[in-house]
Amino acid sequence: MKKSIVTLGILLSTTAFIFGQEKQTTGTAKDSAKTNKTKDIEEVVVIAYGTQKKGEVTGSVGRVNAETFKDRPIARVDQALTGQIAGVKTRSTTGKPGEPLEIRVRGSASISASNSPLYVVDGMVVDDMANVSPDDVQSIEVLKDAASTAMYGSRGSNGIVIVTTKKGASGKPAFSFSQYYGVQTIEKKLDIMTSSEWIDYATEAINKKWEALAPGNSASDNYAVRANYFNLANTTDYNLANINYMIDPRWGTNQVANIDWQDVFYRPASVQSYQLSARGGNKNVKYLISGAYFDQEGLAINTGFKRFNLSAVIDLNISDKWKAGISFRPSYSKSYGATVDGKDNLAHKMLSMVPVAELGAGLYTNFWKNTRYRWAGSTQSPIGVMENTTNNTNEFRLLSSLYVSYDILPDLNIKISGGATNNFNLNNGYTPTFDLITNTPGQVSIASRRTVNYNRYLGEALLNYKKTFGDHSIAAIAGYSAENYRTTTQYNRNKGFPNDDLKTFNFTQSASVLNSEYTASEWMLISMFGRVNYDYKKKYMLLASIRRDGSSRFGWDNLWGIFPAFGAGWKVDKEDFLKDVSWLNNLKLRYSWGENGNNSIGDYRAFGTLGGGNYSFGGSLSNGLIPNTIENRNLTWEKTQSSDFGLELGLFNRIDFTADYYIKKTKDLLLEQPVAAVTGYTTMWSNVGSVQNKGLELELNTKNLIGEFRWNTSANIAFNKNKVLQLGSDNTPIYTGFSNSTNIIQVGQELNAFYLYEAIGVLSTADINNPNVAKTSGAIAGDVKYKDFNGDGVINEDDRHIIGGPTPDYYWGFTNTFSYKNFDLSVFFQGQKGGYSYALLGRAIDRTGMGTTTNVMGNWANRWRSDADPGDGKTPRLDGTTGSLLDTRWLYDATYIQLKNVTLGYNFPKDLVNRLKISSLRVYVSLENVWRKDHYYGGYNPESVQSDGTDYGAYPNAKVYMMGLNFNF
Repeated sequence: MKKSIVTLGILLSTTAFIFGQEKQTTGTAKDSAKTNKTKDIEEVVVIAYGTQKKGEVTGSVGRVNAETFKDRPIARVDQALTGQIAGVKTRSTTGKPGEPLEIRVRGSASISASNSPLYVVDGMVVDDMANVSPDDVQSIEVLKDAASTAMYGSRGSNGIVIVTTKKGASGKPAFSFSQYYGVQTIEKKLDIMTSSEWIDYATEAINKKWEALAPGNSASDNYAVRANYFNLANTTDYNLANINYMIDPRWGTNQVANIDWQDVFYRPASVQSYQLSARGGNKNVKYLISGAYFDQEGLAINTGFKRFNLSAVIDLNISDKWKAGISFRPSYSKSYGATVDGKDNLAHKMLSMVPVAELGAGLYTNFWKNTRYRWAGSTQSPIGVMENTTNNTNEFRLLSSLYVSYDILPDLNIKISGGATNNFNLNNGYTPTFDLITNTPGQVSIASRRTVNYNRYLGEALLNYKKTFGDHSIAAIAGYSAENYRTTTQYNRNKGFPNDDLKTFNFTQSASVLNSEYTASEWMLISMFGRVNYDYKKKYMLLASIRRDGSSRFGWDNLWGIFPAFGAGWKVDKEDFLKDVSWLNNLKLRYSWGENGNNSIGDYRAFGTLGGGNYSFGGSLSNGLIPNTIENRNLTWEKTQSSDFGLELGLFNRIDFTADYYIKKTKDLLLEQPVAAVTGYTTMWSNVGSVQNKGLELELNTKNLIGEFRWNTSANIAFNKNKVLQLGSDNTPIYTGFSNSTNIIQVGQELNAFYLYEAIGVLSTADINNPNVAKTSGAIAGDVKYKDFNGDGVINEDDRHIIGGPTPDYYWGFTNTFSYKNFDLSVFFQGQKGGYSYALLGRAIDRTGMGTTTNVMGNWANRWRSDADPGDGKTPRLDGTTGSLLDTRWLYDATYIQLKNVTLGYNFPKDLVNRLKISSLRVYVSLENVWRKDHYYGGYNPESVQSDGTDYGAYPNAKVYMMGLNFNF
């Protein structure tokens, strides 16, 4: 893959050079080079607390313009980053409508604190970007290196995502409308046994038990023979059958229902979006007002997400010196549907449903008054549960801000701003009584209600100084900010109601209270910061910044942290010896160093807190409080020091290439580590250990063909190596993952490396009889064969070892855009190479010894049956002894390549548009998640894993087929 990327770059560069050169005189070429160099300098990017011309930036800043995603069916702004910027890794950990992506900038470094970047919308720090409609976005910048992020001090270690929204403009009112409608289908189904395969699987298991039950028993004995053995009076009442030894004689006939549960659980679903905006103004007032509606049905029945967005942005020129602005962004969203993702939730239960049921019950087997199918487990119909469970989350968000700006001097400005984020979240849940055979309606029903109020307030004062004198330019800022965060949560859950008619929380009618909780938390951040940028002749750039933060989340002795950074840039192409080279339009070298922090832990972790407890007074219990956490007055920031070496190269005004090499070391990791039991506590939050990330990022943008037919290419690739350098004073490994048994954090390895038994095949009878073949205790022929890692001749706990980790070797994005006259076509691929995913969902329905009352993965059709019929050589016998071991049978290479999006658009001719009394009209078709090639058998999506690389049944992703139109008037 590395070779192919290099080859691609050479090919595109050569294509541009050979086919794209226009005949020019020498003087014209020089003038053209000069013009394009000026254009490069003038392009503006958004950085921390301001903007900067691209040619003057000394840090590593990635940018995504709204044009790249305006025709894609994305529900959230973060989806626009996928595959667009080198070093920015996004993962769709769930396909559930409305859920955010996981974003990592230059790898993960923290063990217990957050690894997510900081999000900033128009200068306001926010928790995520749910408030913002993708249609309102002008651009997204990602600050990757320390020199760019250090201005956010204690929160910049994981990178910063800055969203800039559209603003008003001078002129008469202009309106824009955009709309699309699409149909979603499941990206891929999981391979589980069909009804015929399961019948064969269950028949083998039951016959084995029958033959072993008594001498003379034969697999050919029919149902009546076996019924007589158990003295069953009615041999046709299948509800009396002993399922361990008796086979349903109706199997393989139309007397039972044969069900593909995935086909009925997941459905084609619609997605639609509408947005209308108005903008205009004059030299004194500029405004933009927009409204958007987004509605996405979920692939799983009775799930979905709806969102309403409003946005109002007004900027005022009060006088020559005074400016002001105000913005309001209210949004309301509703998500609904029972929980699909995760262990023992509905995707897991649905996949494990036996694909056979009684005809009379069908999809509603073991639900309401339908008894369960005798040969199935006790799981209730997932279709019935999905259709009748209430789980609605309604959220109102308001992002508002206000600023006033005054020019003290021509080169000195002060800006005072304030903002607030106010969220109100309400979740109502109701699970009715599904079993009406042994219960009455409402008898065991559960109702719940959770409310979360979140309020975040920010006040800032910013001095901005800019001065140019001769060949020298200085831009400096100094600022002060204060932020306050407060969250309150109330949760109630009650059981038992008179009936199931109302389906809402009503504590006055419930039989018992299961939960009644109220919590509140608050924290503050106070900051002082400054930055100076110096530029000499537009050739030599220097940056220095410093920030001092005080966070209430840390110990009293370590509230404050100082975070410095500096950067330098050299525009080599501006030197006299290169300025007349017409084919070189940009050559810049840059270096940056800085230190950032991370305070993304829960509140009050540094303090000794109290919890509820009981005391005995006079022989009776009394409620009281007892200490439940230990204080650490020295708890402080995780600190990340990073260096970045950058190269920017522009050739022939057609090729732009960027390379960054970085080394990022995180120390004083925030970690909840065990403490001696003699203290009376089990854990304490401490600063221990360090982790290193280092990597290479490459970006290439080319104009391959120009003229009437145009072809542009954008490609990026990022390599990152993650390694744990230290863990406390004695480097004791930390076990993580499923039951703390699948992953390990160990010095010298990447974070959350997989620590497993290594499966190498299936034991034969000869292996069982061979004392030189290592085996587990009690192993039988057909069991999983494991690698004897320590060579002691026995398979036990000591043979678990590290086998790779979740971090990919590299990840990439590749986009080609073509246009001819009024038509345009965009084709976007993305993917990754290397890394592993651990399919806990696959393991949950893919273990030996599970019995026959659940369905299993399709590979069990090729299981070991005997030495003469060993199956695929990897799947063991169905009644083996190693089902409890966590091994590599469920570890998958996470490499994948995906055709993420194809969009074909048409812009109507101007003369037609003018006759329609509008300024532009565009129609398009777009396909999202078109095709994927991967090695992931045990789950729906190799991206849908947790931070430790494990997946326990995430909601599948959708293919989307859509049509849309945009017009302005």
